[in-house]
This record gives sequence, C-alpha cells and structure tokens, in this order.
Amino acid sequence: MAELAFSEDLVLIFAEDEIQAEEVEERLANMLLERGLVKDSFLPALLDRERNFPTGLEVPDGICAAVPHCDPEHVERGAICLGVLKHPVVWRKMDDPTATCPVSLVVMLALPEAHAHLGMLQRVIGLIQDQELVKQIVVSEHTSEVFRLSKAALA
Repeated sequence: MAELAFSEDLVLIFAEDEIQAEEVEERLANMLLERGLVKDSFLPALLDRERNFPTGLEVPDGICAAVPHCDPEHVERGAICLGVLKHPVVWRKMDDPTATCPVSLVVMLALPEAHAHLGMLQRVIGLIQDQELVKQIVVSEHTSEVFRLSKAALA
C-alpha cells in the first residue's frame, strides 16, 4: 500500500457544543478536498455510505470513535484525517444502525485501494482499543499534540 498522507494539518479539533455528525464529516472531507487528496465526489459518496453503513464504534465504558470512509474511486491520494470532538457527537453505530453512541474521535479514511481498507481498519481498531492513548488524544488542546500521539498508531 502506498504511504498515506497524514500530517498535523489533517487534524481538526471541534470545540462546538452543538454539532452534527454530518457537519463533522463535511468539514473533515473538505480538508482533504482542499489539499487535493480526494475528488469532488468524495463527500457525497461518504455521506451516502454513512447513511447506509454507519461507522460509529461503541467502546463500553470508554471513548467512542467513528471511521467514515468511502470507495477508492473518490480518492486522488491516500490520506488519514482526524477529528477530535471536545463535546461528543451522536453517531449511528456500525453494528446496530438503529442505535447511536457518543463519538469523541473521528478517523476519516481516504484509501486509494480497496484491499488497503482491512489493514488500515486493523490499525484504527488498535488505536481505539488503546483507550489510554485515545483519552490523551481527546484531551489534547493542540493539533500538533493530537498528531504526535496518533501518528505511531496509524502510520
């Protein structure tokens, strides 16, 4: 798999009290689009996929995460984009789309190859399972700190 773009400028900290999952996805996808990493079709495809196959991952007694992504045909160059939500956002769950969980960490994937999803999802799950690290990421006040903490787990 080609190296994925991931840098401090692909990290966004959301401090808003009232924000919807779709707005989080839109702002993160626009960061990828502005850097030429995804096509114009990325956001509509991502929102459509999320409606049909939500990506919220509930962590019992822990910090929940979401992993929005879409098909490789909407990607110019592979990238990872992170969103830290200071106030958890209601997200539909991957394993039960009729239920929700309070998400504080969003790992948006723009993967250029279909077979790359599995390996990358394994790394993302590894990160989410390290709840001590997730806690450090979520309380970080600066994108540089979020990037530093998450880089090793996602690289």
